[in-house]
Amino acid sequence: MKNIMLFNNNRKASLKTKEQLKGILIKNGFNIVTEKANLIIVIGGDGTMLSAIRKHRYKNTPFLGINTGSLGFLPSISPNEIEKIISILKNKDYKIMSYPLLEVKGVTVKGNKLFHYAFNEILIKHLDPTIMEAKIYINGKPFNYFTGDGFIISTPIGATGYAIWAGGVATHSELPVYQITPLNPNDNSINRPLKTSMIVPVDTLLDIKIVKDKYRAVIVACDGRKVSNDYISELHISASHKAIKILRWGEYDYFDLYKNKIIDKNISKIIF
Repeated sequence: MKNIMLFNNNRKASLKTKEQLKGILIKNGFNIVTEKANLIIVIGGDGTMLSAIRKHRYKNTPFLGINTGSLGFLPSISPNEIEKIISILKNKDYKIMSYPLLEVKGVTVKGNKLFHYAFNEILIKHLDPTIMEAKIYINGKPFNYFTGDGFIISTPIGATGYAIWAGGVATHSELPVYQITPLNPNDNSINRPLKTSMIVPVDTLLDIKIVKDKYRAVIVACDGRKVSNDYISELHISASHKAIKILRWGEYDYFDLYKNKIIDKNISKIIF
């Protein structure tokens, strides 16, 4: 891994870390490149990591994160450990872990088609104060008539993001599954919507058809970014054959990471 691409946000701490790292890499014989990289080092937090993945997911190049953000669930190295990167790369003291993407295909109320990928989650949400109504199909069969605000469809590694705060379930990142989490289901004597998160096998095909779509302001976002200005009519969601490679160094343990970042809240404090 001689050719390294650097990707960073514009926070002061990230810019400082970038310059330090750049000097260390060049001094030790590595090349800083903008194309044909063997490794993309991302300097920032989880949001910066997602931005890098969104921009460079087609390169089939592994990502390594340096955490200058607050949570840092994806980045695995702190700024005061950057000199370790040299020995990690030269001694190959790392694992390259592969995480499948979710893909969403859809049609808007104007008849436009959309196609996007998500590393963490797909958000389907009704913007108006009235409830959304949708027909859910699993593997082509009718499953549920949903009423509520929408859904979060999350990958295992994305389950610790938006989904977990919406009542989803923490899911080990290595499991071949994804998760469907309903948002504020409207359960009463008439409606019987899906009320709890559901873990499904990775090969599950999910279709969502919006009822009265022309009168429902339903949007779709992938990893926090809205993918269309048109409202949505129907969606098809599945696991993609494409995957993202994340370089993990040392003895990576999902449970240690979950305990450290989610349970114990070992994050950098943000001062306003």
